[in-house]
Amino acid sequence: MTGVGIVVEYNPFHNGHSYHLKKSKENGDVVIAVMSGDFVQRGEPALLNRWERAETALHEGADIVAELPVFYSVQSAEIFARGSVGILKYLGAEKIVFGSESSDIKKFEKLIALEENKDFTEELQKNLKNGNSYPTAYNNAVQKFLGEDFSLKSNDILGTEYLRAIKFWNAKITPQALKREGAGYHSHDFSGDIASATGIRKLIEDKKNFEDIKKFLPESSAEILFKAVTEKRTADISKFYNLIRYAVLSQKENLKNIQDMETGFDNRLYEAALVCENYKDFLDKIITKRFTIGRVQRVLIHILLGITTEITEDAKKKIPYIRILGFSQKGREYLKNLKNESDIKIITSLKNIQKILSEDERKFLEFNEKAGKIYGIVNPYKNKNIPLIY
Repeated sequence: MTGVGIVVEYNPFHNGHSYHLKKSKENGDVVIAVMSGDFVQRGEPALLNRWERAETALHEGADIVAELPVFYSVQSAEIFARGSVGILKYLGAEKIVFGSESSDIKKFEKLIALEENKDFTEELQKNLKNGNSYPTAYNNAVQKFLGEDFSLKSNDILGTEYLRAIKFWNAKITPQALKREGAGYHSHDFSGDIASATGIRKLIEDKKNFEDIKKFLPESSAEILFKAVTEKRTADISKFYNLIRYAVLSQKENLKNIQDMETGFDNRLYEAALVCENYKDFLDKIITKRFTIGRVQRVLIHILLGITTEITEDAKKKIPYIRILGFSQKGREYLKNLKNESDIKIITSLKNIQKILSEDERKFLEFNEKAGKIYGIVNPYKNKNIPLIY
């Protein structure tokens, strides 16, 4: 059976994701979804917990849902992609299908080649020194060398990183870019029955009538999301502010060791945490032209969860384990017949985990499970020790 990989967050699962899944299934026999756990790449807690989102994924056609652990899922595009592609490699995926604004693989290859140019690197650093955020600085440098047609958006940048990760892992995975349709990744706009996950979360935050939201969601996703909204079991980062504030104030001396922390920014965070009693005021005080909201929120989640530079560097070198959150009958058969010739353990149960994983591997698993418990302080859920079966 041919395994087709996709990298997802489903935060929440919407009609655009249905289209992506449908197109992915056309490329092979089994769709393997690597899905972020309880915290996602933009530096936020997921709207719904990992098990609810995995259940939706299986209902909507994914055959295997593997968790992208938190030490990958709340990182920059480079590390997020490296963890995702690494997991897909060891699950035997032969293809990866991802959404992209341009859907041009050759464009991504040109960008990767450009980054080996010393003049490009110097231009990028010049833009950063001028106070631009990394995405803006990168785009400016690219356009200087390749023209304005090479302007990049979120999914194009991530697509480039997927290609780079395939090369890093020496993975025999063929990339396929699927042109993104409808609303943009961070857009609050709507196009027919298509809305971005960001737009849907905004509608929920604004307490819009759920009947107005349902049209953007497949039936199973709408049912699970409606139940969570009704029971007030959705999460957003503002609800975690007291925990984040405590973490900043209590770890002042260790903030310098946190992943993505820049010199001086730790003091900025500490001073803001001393005086700001709500998340909005805190964010307003620390956001700058250079520090985008996504980057700032990632740093905050790193502080909350204790994601250090050391942990990140170790995770970048090797996938410590792969945990399966759920599978279909076809997915179960695929895993049963998978020839895993590496020493990467694929776990479907936490039973006897001390005998399965080494001490170092368990440290990563326990770190990820601790993150789930922290998520559960604000948005409680019942954890599961075995995969969902659909």
